[in-house]
Amino acid sequence: MRKITILLAAVLVAVVTFGQTKEVKPESLASARAKITQVIEKPDQMTIVMRCLTASNQVAFLSEVVTAVSKMPGDSADRTAKLVEIVNAALAGSQKGNALALVAEVFATVPPNSLPAVNESLASGLMNRAADKNVTYTDAQYIEIAKKVMEAVNNRVANEDNAGIRSGFAALMLIRGSNSESQEIVSSIVEALPEAVQNDAKTEWIPAALGQGGQEKTYDPMLAIVDSDSGKPVNDDGTGTATAARKPGSGDSSSDDSSSDSGPLLAIRIASAQNHDTLLSDIGGANTDPSFSADAANPIVDAVQNPYNFELPLGNGDGGDDSSSVIQEVIGYQNQTTRE
Repeated sequence: MRKITILLAAVLVAVVTFGQTKEVKPESLASARAKITQVIEKPDQMTIVMRCLTASNQVAFLSEVVTAVSKMPGDSADRTAKLVEIVNAALAGSQKGNALALVAEVFATVPPNSLPAVNESLASGLMNRAADKNVTYTDAQYIEIAKKVMEAVNNRVANEDNAGIRSGFAALMLIRGSNSESQEIVSSIVEALPEAVQNDAKTEWIPAALGQGGQEKTYDPMLAIVDSDSGKPVNDDGTGTATAARKPGSGDSSSDDSSSDSGPLLAIRIASAQNHDTLLSDIGGANTDPSFSADAANPIVDAVQNPYNFELPLGNGDGGDDSSSVIQEVIGYQNQTTRE
């Protein structure tokens, strides 16, 4: 059996991927801003723009687009639906190693009354524990990832209005995304919340949001301390609950960026494919990102993923053999894994 060595394997990969995955030069943030109207009208374009930005500019651009959508006139449900699309498209285009910062930015900038739909969409999609069918996370691995997410979110929202509420929605996303009723997972995530809201989360927010105890699923206990018209925290009613969820020392002040009416919970599910890794793998890093996949024994997959250290077998040694069938197989693999 003949084999194509290192160089030819690399050439084959370059040939079959040409025109499918173009290497792009980083775009400036100023240039990306000119496309804000475009990505709002067609949210799927957000993924394309994000992939052209550096990691830091990705975070800045996501924040600006979310702010622009949040200030749009019209029905609050329409704004929420648009935010869900924008968030999913943005995260799908995240640079490797940047998913954690982008997730934290989502919970810091999306208006609280739109967070229920965003939280549920991410929990059932990009941030779901089973998003990558080739990776299985143990409870311990998932808990470590959840702690990283909560730490990043807590730090990012600390000086935002409704900080405790924002962290609470991130916690609910992780609990839902765990696909588990494990009390160890729930307890670990609750303990990762700011201390001031841990009791509220444990006794009110989580049971209500998950519909535990036979009650109807609702986010009312969380949204009750957010003014339904302006997104501002309501006045403290003497229980201390509203104060715990506010920005420290903010009183009744609020950022204009959080404008949103209280709308119905939207059951929105958006499936988005990421470049190489799921968001959880990107957040977890090497220690929680198993290298084995169901395709690991496939020489075509290995040639595509590791062109510099793999010899690709071609043909059966007959004089009429050529590389055309292998090229077609590689193209077939690319078509299966590239959904752009």
